[in-house]
Amino acid sequence: MRTSLFGLVILMLCGNFVRAQVDTINKFRLTCGTGYFGDVTQFLKPGFNEPDYAKVNPAVRGKIHDGMNVWFRLGYNLKTGYIISGYCSMAAISYKINDPLALFWDEYLTDTYKIANVMFSKEIGKKKNRFSLGTGLVYRSYNHQDVDYPITPVYNQDNELIEVLMGLPEPYNLKMNDLGLVLNLEYSYRFNNRFMLGLSCSTNLIFDIGFETISVSPFIGCIF
Repeated sequence: MRTSLFGLVILMLCGNFVRAQVDTINKFRLTCGTGYFGDVTQFLKPGFNEPDYAKVNPAVRGKIHDGMNVWFRLGYNLKTGYIISGYCSMAAISYKINDPLALFWDEYLTDTYKIANVMFSKEIGKKKNRFSLGTGLVYRSYNHQDVDYPITPVYNQDNELIEVLMGLPEPYNLKMNDLGLVLNLEYSYRFNNRFMLGLSCSTNLIFDIGFETISVSPFIGCIF
């Protein structure tokens, strides 16, 4: 009788242990990717932040500035069915210089981005094919190096522009740190519920600017 009771207690303890393990299994997911990155500010708002009286490089105005990015994301599966994740990325874009005197229009400059976000997402689908839609808060650090000129517009008494005075060119460095929202859509294919391959599409909506960047990249990941 004591042996049977002892065995029953051991069985119950083992059952609780197994349930605890099942409850914590596959809670985390780690994904990383690299691919296309673009700044769409000029495309959506041609002439953004440019004075009307300055020359504009036609290779810059109204164009998407292309580049590449690399990113990592660590997610945690909540009991509600949602996923909370932290994301970090580094990206760079390259495009022609847009100086008002057109002296360097054939030269290129590079802008860099450091991006971090916290996102909530929800998976749709079962078995091997999954879709995920998510949104959250994004922090973006932007670094821009360019050639600048002191520009002085001259107007007549009728407030008509008659002349634009420009000084000597000089390099300058612009850094901006902003907050915004991230919108993310992903497709993934699962292998044995542990490994995945997929495609990620995301965009950042910066509060002071609007839609600024897009990212499209394949990724790999594991669930543990």
